[in-house]
Amino acid sequence: MFVGFIPLLFGCQTGNAVKPDSGGFMNLWNTYAHCHAETDLEQLKHDASVLSAAANQSLSAETFVIPLPGQIERLVTTPSARLAVDVKAMAASCSLRAGQAAVNMGKIDIARSLLQSILDYHPEADYAYYSMQAKSMLLELDSAAVKVSLRIP
Repeated sequence: MFVGFIPLLFGCQTGNAVKPDSGGFMNLWNTYAHCHAETDLEQLKHDASVLSAAANQSLSAETFVIPLPGQIERLVTTPSARLAVDVKAMAASCSLRAGQAAVNMGKIDIARSLLQSILDYHPEADYAYYSMQAKSMLLELDSAAVKVSLRIP
């Protein structure tokens, strides 16, 4: 009986094969490259948003289905979406770039929002570089606000 079960697990695969995402990675890479070449703040914010949304996207249980008997199905977990690069790092990098551009344009509230998003969605242990850069820029913004508010004309 066990011998008949092994081909069922490994050799008998029916149904449609999962097709790889034909343009997803390249679209994300193009967005990332665009972010680092762009100077328009609205486009930078859009690029950061697209990359952040992609970084937070994962396969759900509804999109991952393997026809298995109930006893085995409960042992199978949903695989995570994986790409060749770390999309979260790409999103953090683009948000950092957009935050710096916002600072340069004097759009401090937008800069704070973009920089804070790095701290909120990118754990410091895994994305220390981006977290430290965002914290440093936020500290500079806060110290600049204090200097301005203490000046007496």
